[in-house]
Amino acid sequence: MRRTLFIILAVCAVAVTVRTQPAERVAAAQRCFVETQQCIEGRIAEFWEQNGGLAVFGLPIAAPETITVDGIAIMSQRFERTRLELHPTQKAPYDVLLGRMGALRLAQQGRDWYAFPQTPAGAGCQTFNQTGHTVCGDFLTAWRANGLRIDAKAAVSDIESLALFGLPLSGVITETLSDGKSYQVQWFERARFELHPDNPAPYRVLLGLLGSEYSAVPTPTTVAAAAIVVTPTPTVYSREEYKKRVTAMPAGYWTTEFEQITFAVGGFNYYKVLYENTPGTGKRYLRCSVSINNRRSNINDTVYIDHYRLTLVDADGRIYSVAQVPTKALPKGLIPSNAYPGRTISGEVVFEIPTSTFPAKILYRYDPTKPTVELTFDAQPFR
Repeated sequence: MRRTLFIILAVCAVAVTVRTQPAERVAAAQRCFVETQQCIEGRIAEFWEQNGGLAVFGLPIAAPETITVDGIAIMSQRFERTRLELHPTQKAPYDVLLGRMGALRLAQQGRDWYAFPQTPAGAGCQTFNQTGHTVCGDFLTAWRANGLRIDAKAAVSDIESLALFGLPLSGVITETLSDGKSYQVQWFERARFELHPDNPAPYRVLLGLLGSEYSAVPTPTTVAAAAIVVTPTPTVYSREEYKKRVTAMPAGYWTTEFEQITFAVGGFNYYKVLYENTPGTGKRYLRCSVSINNRRSNINDTVYIDHYRLTLVDADGRIYSVAQVPTKALPKGLIPSNAYPGRTISGEVVFEIPTSTFPAKILYRYDPTKPTVELTFDAQPFR
């Protein structure tokens, strides 16, 4: 009966109740599922079985395929709730990574998670300083009940839960799901938790089918859900001020310090065409240099820098990721690297932003367990 219930829940969403149990690493044989006519095998099958299986990842919904992540071609496979990515150059358990399906799905809907209001923490809640959001009640219980298997301990640590679900990107909000009903949900980097109060315990909190939703064409329901986003009011400039702000930023650098590391950004310039790459209508390329100087003394204290962890915030509060294609075309494009103690890593990146705005700050998320580093520009960065 329990197995039947799990299969029924797999059609819509599955309760977050399975705890990863320590297991010896063995090569996983091919396993096929009649529900979707798809199979898993090898390292992905092993990872799927050892880290929650059906309850956490759902059924496979596509065959393995090659995708591009941060400019690198990798093998991946989509499941109902997530996407598993193979990174064979990394040591286990990090040779298999989960796609950030919560963040990707929000972006696909045109929703900026920075716009979600933050709520104060109450009793029995946990606040995550990295995003400013708080997790409470049934959602916190569900978040802590599961985690990727990182060590051999039976208890689930916050680090393991963080590795599975990621940080909260919203507070508790009400959304209309695919069944046409409204539910309380909370978004995380890699999941969407859904509260179904009519379900018996322990199925009150279900995981949304983000893997399936992200691969589908947006529906009217998706558009309706996106309407809750608070859109920042654009700043209106005089003609003189606008001309001043659309030319170029000073060549000098802005710097910030964190944990014996110097993070610097500068050398901003705009382009209408950059190495045969043209920005979208009403947009332009903003090119700049970034660097990290690791001044730590411990030889093991390295800092990793790559495109994926850099974002730009404009004056209207909108967020932009690095434009991968034009960045790769730069002679000094930033290459993902480890900044070892005593070493500086630097390179150039490109952002694609509207012509009507200008950069306000750069964010760098150098460690998912620590607050994001913010580098805020001068009140009048353009001269």
